[in-house]
Amino acid sequence: MVDTAATNSEGISRRTVTKAMAWALPAIAVAAPIPAFAASGKIPTITPGTACKAPGNSCNPIVKGYSVPATVNNPSNKTIYVTAIVININTSGIGFGLNPIPPLPWTVPAGGSLDVNFNATSGNSANLDFQLGFSVTWGHEINGSDMDHAPIQVTVTVPATPPDCCK
Repeated sequence: MVDTAATNSEGISRRTVTKAMAWALPAIAVAAPIPAFAASGKIPTITPGTACKAPGNSCNPIVKGYSVPATVNNPSNKTIYVTAIVININTSGIGFGLNPIPPLPWTVPAGGSLDVNFNATSGNSANLDFQLGFSVTWGHEINGSDMDHAPIQVTVTVPATPPDCCK
């Protein structure tokens, strides 16, 4: 069947415009987020090492707690800053404070990496088997004002092992 309304001499019909809009609108909606994502670049990765226990005062500055060494990798072409860390998973039953080393903010240059420690301090350094999770806030402003990036979740298992953070 031929659509004669689209070929008459009075110009483009409403039917033709409506059909064109039906195809054009989904393409615009899908394409709109792409420039924003492309501008932010690649997200950093955080690779945790083996968690360990720090008993008593023997592992200063980690006092009675647990430590998770990690490497923060920045695959982007912009410097990133880790500006906040929150413990959001804790299956130990022990309350923890946070003592990141080095202190925040962490600066990771474009294309570079940084070795860090996520340290959970407590009044107890019991030999437990549990999980710790950290929500890591990052961006491209050292003062943390860049809130355009989703936090990175890092979750590790702290094994029931003898103390070894001081080695």
